[in-house]
Amino acid sequence: MNPKELIKCINASCKKSISPAFNLSQCNNNHNFIHYVIDGNSYAVNKQELVKVLKWFDDFWLFIEIKFSLPWKKDVRKKDMQINISVSVFHGEDSDNKKHQLFRAEWDDYDNLDEEHAQPHWHIISIQKNENIFEKYSDDKFEEYDFSRTEKKNKRMFDISKIHFAMNGNWQNDGTYIHRMKSEQQIVNWLQGMLSHLWSELESL
Repeated sequence: MNPKELIKCINASCKKSISPAFNLSQCNNNHNFIHYVIDGNSYAVNKQELVKVLKWFDDFWLFIEIKFSLPWKKDVRKKDMQINISVSVFHGEDSDNKKHQLFRAEWDDYDNLDEEHAQPHWHIISIQKNENIFEKYSDDKFEEYDFSRTEKKNKRMFDISKIHFAMNGNWQNDGTYIHRMKSEQQIVNWLQGMLSHLWSELESL
């Protein structure tokens, strides 16, 4: 898998289907790790981290990040590059930093034959959990708020966002729930099909 070729393919296809402003740009690079994120135009919170999200349609926003990492040299069992893709959908007004994260789709290829989580999978985000976080800060103190305090409090709650809901299981054929990434085009097709389906579902609300 060629990271630059994959990002190039995703940017080209999503500029046509999502927005001419769509772009994944590199934000980190070292010998073992390359990180790309979407170029956003508004703020939101993703996994306790402040991120920039891109306007999708109506009051819905997208955050996409892709991480490429090489296996540790000592781990002879892992030969291939590992890839993590995360796509989050948010809801909120243009000027609202309190956008609610609705769900997150992830496809991780760790080159691990013993992978326990379905790949790809969904994470459903609790709106109540987000509301508890947002009540603790005002927009002018957004970057100063210590999210770790709220995280400790929410450990007492049942957090459904930790469940990996299988997106593409093959149980009907007695198959596995793990799907490997085989080509750049396969990933582009998955991303386009998933976003097209989400658009139709969200638009009908």
